[in-house]
Amino acid sequence: MASGTSIATPVVAGIISLLNGWLISVGQDPLGFLNPWLYGRGLAALNDITEGSNPGCGTDGFSAVAGWDPAPQVTGLGTPNFRKMLGQLF
Repeated sequence: MASGTSIATPVVAGIISLLNGWLISVGQDPLGFLNPWLYGRGLAALNDITEGSNPGCGTDGFSAVAGWDPAPQVTGLGTPNFRKMLGQLF
């Protein structure tokens, strides 16, 4: 069974690949370095996760809260919404 980063990373990479493919198909440059876009326009296209935590090693771990979470293992910026991401390209 796949979970966590082992499944999330290839899914997000596939979404970014689809976005880049669309950009190229309409004559635009691919996204390139993602941080400026993700923390700018792209942030509106991510679903904020506000519940849950990552307990382990005898601790409660980090809890998900509204907005950016302190540890990427919880939710980081959130989960991608392809349609919204596509709408945030321009």
